Amino acid sequence: MTNFFCALIIALHMAGPAFAQADLPRSPLSYSLREYGLILAIAMLGGFVRWYNAVRRGESAASDLRILVGELFTSAFLGILTFWACEAIGVQPLVTAALAGMAGHAGVSGLLWAERVLKRFFEHKYGISSTTDRAPLGDK
Repeated sequence: MTNFFCALIIALHMAGPAFAQADLPRSPLSYSLREYGLILAIAMLGGFVRWYNAVRRGESAASDLRILVGELFTSAFLGILTFWACEAIGVQPLVTAALAGMAGHAGVSGLLWAERVLKRFFEHKYGISSTTDRAPLGDK
């Protein structure tokens, strides 16, 4: 009987790492810099392509680096948000990378689109109207 308990304890001890690596929810801090670097690079490449197309169409000047930096930062932000959303719902890694690149390319217009969609969703779900008849805070 003692041998059985010893074998059980050893088996549980050896199986511990397998139990510890079960599908636990991951936090944003549990991803490696390599994963974040790849997603940021893909998203920022999408933002660069958007900026380059705007320059080619004459909508933006190539010498205005503020627009390029703004596109890159917006693309990085949207790429990270897309990465987290895809990870939360269990999307395959290659699809996640593709979606992060597309979100980076969408840039500010994609962010505004998402804002409109979420606004409509919450208005419909909770009956909240964006136009209210309330007076400004200073007026009574």
